[in-house]
Amino acid sequence: MPERDGAERTARPHGRVAVVTGGASGIGRATALRLGAQGHHVVVLDRDGAGARTTVGRLTAAGGSGEHRVLDLLDLDDLDDVAAAAAELAQRHRAIHVLVSSAGVLHVDGRPDSSFLEGGLAGWDLLVGVNLKGAAALVHGLVEPLTAGRGAIVNVSSEGQFGPRPNRWVYDVTKAGVVSLTKSLAASFAGRGVRVNAVAPGGTVTEMHLSGAEDPEAARAAMEATRTSNLLGRFARPEEVAAAICFLASDDASFITGVTLPVDGGGLGAR
Repeated sequence: MPERDGAERTARPHGRVAVVTGGASGIGRATALRLGAQGHHVVVLDRDGAGARTTVGRLTAAGGSGEHRVLDLLDLDDLDDVAAAAAELAQRHRAIHVLVSSAGVLHVDGRPDSSFLEGGLAGWDLLVGVNLKGAAALVHGLVEPLTAGRGAIVNVSSEGQFGPRPNRWVYDVTKAGVVSLTKSLAASFAGRGVRVNAVAPGGTVTEMHLSGAEDPEAARAAMEATRTSNLLGRFARPEEVAAAICFLASDDASFITGVTLPVDGGGLGAR
């Protein structure tokens, strides 16, 4: 059974519940904090229990409400853990209003990217399991509470699904799969009043890109100062991607479903 910190606040402002995977850091954390500030009770799911707890601590310190569960999508030989997490959430929260699938991995065990010709199928099972299979399995387990909440699902894809990148081919295939999954889920859920969309971030300054650095803070500063080829000439901040996610999850996007929104500083337009 996924771990839960019983000391966390469980009040539900305005009765709205949001679930965020990958909420221990990066885009997931920024999204969880923004949803909390908007009045949602936020359930943070991540394999990093300490990081998830920190996210909840930050949102409750700001006056929000949240809880965390440890869910490791890196070990998906079977779907028992995902099914158990979904069943426990469905029992605890009869209605879920927002589900954000932000959990993702870029590398295999921190190893550099490799081309198809050099690496073959290395990393295929792991990246497909986390980036695609895990997201689909969690939605499947939360069908009833999402329907009860007439919820909004937002999946996190990537700019990589728009164009060829030979050294990130497995990652980009999984993120293209997220776009296809989003369209399929939008069609499947339309009759239940549930909207499903995705965002496709461009390069974003997150821990996922900094984890292999000897000095992560120096690497972060260098990344923030780097000029890029998108129209805005820089990398995104996690909070900027979170803003787009929260828009798609909000009632302001009530007539939007089945779309993928690029959040890439004009990168797609610059190609």
